[in-house]
This record gives sequence, C-alpha cells and structure tokens, in this order.
Amino acid sequence: MKSIKYLLLVLLASFASCDNFLELEPKLENTKILSLSTYAGLEEATLGAYAPLYSSNWYGRYFPVIADLKGGNAKASPNNTGRFRTEYTWTNDPSNTSSLFTNAYQTIVRASSILEYAEILNEPNVDEISLNHIKGESYFLRALAHFDLVRMYAQAYTYQPESLGVPVITKSEISYPERNTILEVYTQINTDLDKAISMLGVQSRTTTGSAAALANKYTAYALKAKVALYMGEWQNAADLADMVIESGNYTLYTAANYLDVWGKDAQSEVIFEVFGKDGQAFYPGFNEIGNIYYPNGYGDVCASDDLLNLYESGDIRSQLFQYHSKYPSYSWPAKYPGKSHIRENNIPVLRLSEMYLIRAEASLNNAIGYNALSDYNMIRTNRGLTAVGSVNLQDIYNERRRELCFEGNQVWDLSRTGRNLNRDENEIRITETDNIDIDFPNYRWAMPLPLNEVTVNKNLKQNPEY
Repeated sequence: MKSIKYLLLVLLASFASCDNFLELEPKLENTKILSLSTYAGLEEATLGAYAPLYSSNWYGRYFPVIADLKGGNAKASPNNTGRFRTEYTWTNDPSNTSSLFTNAYQTIVRASSILEYAEILNEPNVDEISLNHIKGESYFLRALAHFDLVRMYAQAYTYQPESLGVPVITKSEISYPERNTILEVYTQINTDLDKAISMLGVQSRTTTGSAAALANKYTAYALKAKVALYMGEWQNAADLADMVIESGNYTLYTAANYLDVWGKDAQSEVIFEVFGKDGQAFYPGFNEIGNIYYPNGYGDVCASDDLLNLYESGDIRSQLFQYHSKYPSYSWPAKYPGKSHIRENNIPVLRLSEMYLIRAEASLNNAIGYNALSDYNMIRTNRGLTAVGSVNLQDIYNERRRELCFEGNQVWDLSRTGRNLNRDENEIRITETDNIDIDFPNYRWAMPLPLNEVTVNKNLKQNPEY
C-alpha cells in the first residue's frame, strides 16, 4: 500500500527496542541486533514498535489528556501556565495541533517492517507459534495506531465514513501517501485485528515489565470490540466484549481495592496498558501524564465540576482525586500516582470495565443475548453503589465518564454518538474560554493535520476549514 518517506528514514536510523522497553539503539549500530533477519532481532524490534506509545505525544500524555479536556471531563486549573489552552478552547490550527502523527506512524512503519521480515525469516528451529505471536503483536500495534490516528484527525465513522481519514500504511517503502477514507482506515484496522487474533496466543509473552503491556489474543478481541463500538456495529461489539469478559483472564476492581490499583503493573482489570519507566527511549520526563495532573507538579489540567457532580455518594471513584491547599475548590485526578516517582506511570488503554460498558451500550442499541442492566449494575456494585432497577443510554454515557475519565475516551464518545459538547458556562468563563459549547457536527471535531506534514507531502490534504 502506502508509506511515508521520512518515517522510513526514522525507522532505519532508530529501530528501537531493547530490554524492557528501556533504550533505543540505532539499528545499523546495534551490537545486539545486526538485522531483522533473525528471530532474536524480530523479538527486540517488536519491543521497539511498542516504544513510541509512551511518547508525550501519545499515551505518555497528550492523547488521554486531549480526550478529557476537549470532552468536558477536565479544565484548565488555576496552576495553568498555557499548556493545552488551545485544546481547552478548541482553537487548534495546523501550526498548533496534535503531534500524534509522527509517533503513531513510527509504530506503524516498525510493525510493518517486522511483518515483512517475519514472512521471509529463514532460521532453523524457530518455533512457529512464537513467530506467529510476534506477528500478531505487530498487527495489533498497527491497528491501534491507525485507530488512534483516525480518531484524532478525522470525523467520526458513524457520521462521515466516506470522508478523509488518514493514510493507511502497510509497507516500509518510500512514497508520499494520500489520505484514505475513514471507511478504508477502519477496514484495514479490522483486517489487522483479525490477523492478530488468528496469530496471538491467549497469554502475553513474558517480559520484565508489565505483562499487560504486550498484546495477546484477548487484547486484540478487546480492541476489536471498541472499534466495533465506534462503527456502531452493535452485535459485533457486544459479542467481542463478551469473549473478553467470559475469558476469565480479567477481574473487576472492587470498592475494597479500587484506590490501591493505580500505577502498578498488570492489575486484574487491565487488558492492555502502556508500560512506563524512567529511562525508556520515549520517556516523556517532566511532560509525562502524571505531572500534568499533579497539583504540586505542572498541574495545568484538573477535573471539571461537571464530571465531579456525576459521582453519587458512596462511589469509591469519587475518592480518586487529589487537592492543593492553595486551591481547595479544585480537584486533580489521581489515576497516575507514579511508581518510582510521579512522572513514571503505566497508562491503561483497555480495561475489563469498558468491556462491560461496551456490552451494555450495545445491548441498549438492540444487540441480542445480553442484559444491559446486569452489566451496568456489575460496575456499580463493584464501585460501592447499590444496584438499580433500570438503565438507559444516558446512564451508560454517564457511567463511561465516571469509570473511564482521564483514560482517553470522552471527546470521541461524544462524536461517535453524535452528541454536542455542553460545558458549564459559569465554570468555563472563569478562564475566559470562547468556545464553551461545540455542536456536533462541526469541522472542529477532527483535529488539523500538522502543518509540516502537509507542507512536505503535497498529496496530503488538510482537513476542511483549517
């Protein structure tokens, strides 16, 4: 298919990997891996394909923060020094937009290169199951990267599937790609996930980091369930989420342990997470997600009153916020407490609770065979609340906010369901925001492509009205 010239050069200059996601060595100078023509080299390179996920432009900070800040779960705090102001006010332009583009395509090109070399590997005594698992991880990573890109830079699939998506890249060759349609991007995502499911084992490969940071078969099922949710394929979404729930591999947090699970490796609910460690190749340093939400660190972004008011009395999740003595009326999320220090966190991407919420939402949209109320109450009773007797779609939307806040979902939950952003006018005007409410549809729901990308590649069309 297509690929991106400068990303190939990045690949050749710095094909990461190495022990425990910790360091990046130039491929042509790497004393451990002389090439991708050995199984050991492919193993190491696969870790390198995961590495960009921890970049500050991706899960290391920007991607989760923008989803909650633009979606109404977060706001600029009194500590704010200008960080994320354009996202908060929905005033991004091509010169000031998400930089996810580069890091996500790094992962895509690395994963594609691994797949190309794995197909022609000629090494005696290589276990086919192990080789297939590495290939499955690469397909999963390529699907995840395309999914995050199309959410960031394109309109919702459920609104305009034939409009501009992002370039679909499946080979590491030099070219100047055009943008595929949103439909074509989602088709490739599903193709890659189907291949990942067929090749991955039910357990992740062993690692000295977090086991949940490497994909297995259920990781791919979970992502495919989420993709189906974004496509409005309700029965498929419910069935896939059910496969993960019924696997028995994961257990919901309870009210008794909920406050203690954050920041630790491979907790019972985590299906997939980005493993964070100081010293990794893409370690964000002071720009790591923990610091932006830490009131004694940068602390630029805090929780909105709109979100906080959704929590009922007795909900254990309402206790997962932190405060600053100077600003007693503000609350900062505490989902990223740090490990060795505040700027070192594992970032959850897929959790079991989301699978219950996917299955519940799909059930309310006429997926058959499942009980939305039972799934909704499963979350409630494990968060310290009593079961209720009825549930509707707005209840599920609110529950997604309470449960998944600060994990990178809310703005796209709004767009995929065609809902407007409505923020509290009195709260917002404290910070002199112009765009208090954003109606859907609107061109702003797709972030502009970075200016340098459309300048270098004349085939890359900018989003309309930017």
